Amino acid sequence: MLDLGDGTCIRTFIFKPSEQPAPQTCPLVMMHGFGATSLCYHKNFGALCADRTVISFDLPGFGRSSRFDFTPDAEAAEEEFVKTIERWREAMEIEQFILLGHSFGAFLACCYGIKHPSHVHHIVLVDPWGFAEGPTSENADTALMELPDGIRMAVKINKVFTFYPLTPIRVAGPLGLSLLHRTRQDLVRYLGESFVTYLYHCNAQTPSGEAGYYHMQYLYGWAKCPILPRIDQLRDSIGITLIKGSHSWLDNEHTIDHIQLKRPAAYFASHTVHAGHHLYAEKNISFNILVKSTCVIIDDGGDLATSGADRSE
Repeated sequence: MLDLGDGTCIRTFIFKPSEQPAPQTCPLVMMHGFGATSLCYHKNFGALCADRTVISFDLPGFGRSSRFDFTPDAEAAEEEFVKTIERWREAMEIEQFILLGHSFGAFLACCYGIKHPSHVHHIVLVDPWGFAEGPTSENADTALMELPDGIRMAVKINKVFTFYPLTPIRVAGPLGLSLLHRTRQDLVRYLGESFVTYLYHCNAQTPSGEAGYYHMQYLYGWAKCPILPRIDQLRDSIGITLIKGSHSWLDNEHTIDHIQLKRPAAYFASHTVHAGHHLYAEKNISFNILVKSTCVIIDDGGDLATSGADRSE
């Protein structure tokens, strides 16, 4: 646990290569998505740390990191996440790094990159959530039809009762664990039964990061303050690599088009893995190869050569 100095602790894992990495090798920081923990990458750490330091941490309010009350406002909650991530970076004494985020973690990676660009070499977005603008009230019902059944049901119930996304597993009491195992067979299959059990115990606690996310989301599938309208605020010197699942519930084709349109001078690469939303676990070997090759390109300055940008700006 890393103590940030005021009682706030962030659970952090550091994986180092067996041999000293090359001087230009940049560390990789990995952020998980909503309701997850840093250990969701347990099938990736071994391969990715072969030639560089890999660091992963539980986002504030998730996993075994400290839990606190987020302000019930989208912009304020986002700022609280970003400030805590920056305080974590300062405590870790990491000057620059490649920042990888999955889903909600990808959203926060861009938020952090916009606010603290001097510390980010490159951003790797893994099936990102919260980029496209949400539907209007007129076409919300049509848009909701594209979301998974569980999310659609949660939206309908939320119109009557206000609750956080993972409330059902807490309300179920001792049946919550079996409920999670039955309803998320995909996680059991890709991440293992023991990990899903661990995930349950993390999320059976008083909601904190979950509450922060709730204040930032719109109909669960979208963010109240989406990234695409402000993606041009990210320095051109920070390249983006997007890795998406071919049959994920998130449609990121729109995101790919708009990032290229709004950042024409910046490096951008996109890859598709034949997998769903949790592609880092479902197709971990393909994912690891893509991330490792991306990191090598960044170490060699290939992202700058394409964009003509200078990280020293």
